[in-house]
Amino acid sequence: MDRFATLDWALPPALRGLRDAALGTQRQPLPGIPELTIAEAEAWAARPSDEPWLVWRARRLAARLAAMPLSFSAGELLVGRPRFRSETAADAPDLDRARTILAEVPAFPGGDCGHLHPDWPTLFGRGIDGLAADIELLPPTESRTACALAVRALGAWLERVAEACPEAEVAAVCRRVAHEPPATLHEATQLMWGTIVALQVAEDHYLTNPGRVDQVLRPYYEADLAAGRTSPERAFELLSCLYIGLNEIVPAGLALAVIVGGRDADGQDVTNDLSYLALAARRATQLVYPTVGIAWHEGTPGELVDYGVRMLASGIGCPAYFGDQVIAEGLREHGVSEADSFNWMNSTCVEIKVAGASNIWVATPYFNLAQALLDGLGTGPADFAALSGAVREVLARRIGEAAASLDATWWRRAVTGGFPLASALTADCVERGVDFDQGGCRYHWVENSFVGLANLVDGLLAVRELVYERGEIALDELARVLADDWAGAEPLRRRVLSAMPHYGNDHAEADALASEWATWLMDETSRHEIGGHRYVPGFFCWIQHERLGRETGATPDGRRAGQPLADGAGPAQGRELCGPTAAVLSTTTWNHRAALGGLVHNVKFGASTFARAEGRAAVRGIIETYLRRGGLEIQVNVQDRDTLLAAQAEPDRYRDLVVRVAGYSDYFVHLERGMQDEVIARTEHAI
Repeated sequence: MDRFATLDWALPPALRGLRDAALGTQRQPLPGIPELTIAEAEAWAARPSDEPWLVWRARRLAARLAAMPLSFSAGELLVGRPRFRSETAADAPDLDRARTILAEVPAFPGGDCGHLHPDWPTLFGRGIDGLAADIELLPPTESRTACALAVRALGAWLERVAEACPEAEVAAVCRRVAHEPPATLHEATQLMWGTIVALQVAEDHYLTNPGRVDQVLRPYYEADLAAGRTSPERAFELLSCLYIGLNEIVPAGLALAVIVGGRDADGQDVTNDLSYLALAARRATQLVYPTVGIAWHEGTPGELVDYGVRMLASGIGCPAYFGDQVIAEGLREHGVSEADSFNWMNSTCVEIKVAGASNIWVATPYFNLAQALLDGLGTGPADFAALSGAVREVLARRIGEAAASLDATWWRRAVTGGFPLASALTADCVERGVDFDQGGCRYHWVENSFVGLANLVDGLLAVRELVYERGEIALDELARVLADDWAGAEPLRRRVLSAMPHYGNDHAEADALASEWATWLMDETSRHEIGGHRYVPGFFCWIQHERLGRETGATPDGRRAGQPLADGAGPAQGRELCGPTAAVLSTTTWNHRAALGGLVHNVKFGASTFARAEGRAAVRGIIETYLRRGGLEIQVNVQDRDTLLAAQAEPDRYRDLVVRVAGYSDYFVHLERGMQDEVIARTEHAI
C-alpha cells in the first residue's frame, strides 16, 4: 500500500467530460421524472381491492422502474442513470389525471425515509436471482412476498438498462448482474450503482450510500488483480464513475458518504489498496459527493492518515476523521453486538448507524439551545440555579414533545409506510418476514441534534457573572439589551466577547459547564422511547446553525440577532482564541460515546500551514489528539478568506469550490449568503 501513499491521479479525458457535465447540471432541487408519476398512478388504478399494502408498495416500485427513462453518455463505465427533466405543457393532461388518482393513496406518514446503507455483501454474494429465490423458498408473509417482487423488479430494470446501453462491454456487465452474483470489480460496482438508483429514485429511499467501499469491493478487486483482469488505475476509474454518478442523482445541499479504514468483526485493521483509491477518486473528481471519511483507530496506518492530510491541503474538505473506537464503544453500549459495532457507517453527514442492518431516522429534529436560553431568561429566574432549571424545563418539554410526535409517526409508518426493496437489502427483515418500517431491521432508532451548545454555555457564563455574581446589570435590563440587539450596549457586548471565559479555549470553568449540559442533554434524550427504542442524542448542525440563528434574537454570549449559532460541538465561530489544540481539548472534555446522532468538531487552517512538512505534521497531531481523547469526528477546511470572498464576488469562477459546513460538504457558491458569511467568519489557524 505504500505505493499509493502519494497517489494523485487525474481523471482521463472521457471521465473529465462526465465530471464537468455533472458539475454543470447539479442543482437544488433536481428536475423531476414525470414518467414515474404517471406510471405510479396507472399502477394504483389497476390495484386489486384485496391487494396487501406492502405488495402494492412493491408493485409501485416495479412500475416506476419499468417506466424510468434512461440517459447514456459516452465514456460511462456504470449505466442506469435516470433522465431528469422539467414538466412540459405536453405532460400536463397525463400528470393532472395521475395526480387526481394518486390523491386517493393514503399519505406517507412522514419521518426519515433515507440515509440507507444496504447490506452489500448479501446482495453481492447471492446476486439478484439468488436473493429472490432465497426469499421465495421461505414461508410466505406479506413482507416476504413484497421483497421478492421488489428484487425481481430490480433485476428486470437492470436487464432493460443492459438492452438500452449502446456500449456492448458495459451492457454485458449490466446484463450479468441483472441475474447473477458479480464476479468482477466492474460487475460489483455496477450492481452497487444500479441498486442505489433503484432505491433512491424509484423507492424514494433518499441518500442511499455506497458506504464502506474498501471493504465490500475488496474481494472483487483482489480477485481481479490476481487474475490479471484489472489494475489499480481501472479501479480508480470505476470508483470515479460511481462518484460522478452520485452527483447526477442527488441535488446539491445534501450528503452521501464513503468510509475507508477501520476494523473488521475481529477488531483488525482493514486498510487496503481500495482505501487509498477511494480517497484518490474523491480527490480527482472534485465534486461535492460523496464525502469521504477515515475510520481512525490506533492501528490505522500512518500512511493513510498522512495521505488524508495531504488531500485536505487541496481544499476539498475531505477526508473527515472519525473515532472508530469511541463509535464502536458507543454502539455496544447502545445494544449493538461487538461484531456489528465495527461495521458502522456515518449515514450521510456524521450520524452513526450499523451498515446494512439499520433503520435509523437522523437529525429528527434539530433543537435550538440558544432559543431555550432566551426562553429560560424570560421566566425571570431569581438566581443562576433557577435559570439553569428554567432552561432545562424548556428543553425537557421540547424533547418530550418531539419524542411523542415521532413515536406516533413511527407507528403510522408501520401501516402506510413500507420499503420492500430496502427490506430485502437490510439484515434480518427477510429472516423475520417483517418490513423495514415494521421493526424488521436488526437495529432501529431515532436520532436528534442539539444546535448551539457553545452559545448556551458562553451565554450562561456571561449571565452568571454579569447578573448573579457581580450585579452589573439587572435581569430585566439585560432582557431589554438583548431585545434591542445590543443597541447602546456595544462596550458591554465587546467585554462579553473578549474578557469572559468561552468554551473552546481549554478553560476549566467553561469546559465543565459544557460537559454538564452535554451530559444532561444526552441523558434527557435517552429517557424517551420512539418505536420501542430509546431516543438517541446528537450534536451536529448540517446548515441548521445558520437557519436557526437567522430566527433567533441576540443572545447573552455577545451574538447579535440573526447571526448563525455555533457550527458544531466545538466553540462558537471566532472564539477559539487559544488555538486549535485548546479547542479540541475542550470538545473532548465530555464523553461522546452516547452521541450516536452525530457530533462534529470543525477546524479551519490557512493553506500556508500545509506548504511545509512541519505544518502537515502539526495538523495530523491535532487530529490524532482529538481522536485519542475520544472525539467522534473532526473535519477541516483549508480555504483562505480571500478565496472565499472572491467566490462571493465571482461565483461562476468558483463553481466547484467545496467547503466543509457542519457535518457535510457543499459547494460554497450554492450556500445562502448567511451561510457563506458564517464559513468565512470561522477562526483561521496558522501553524
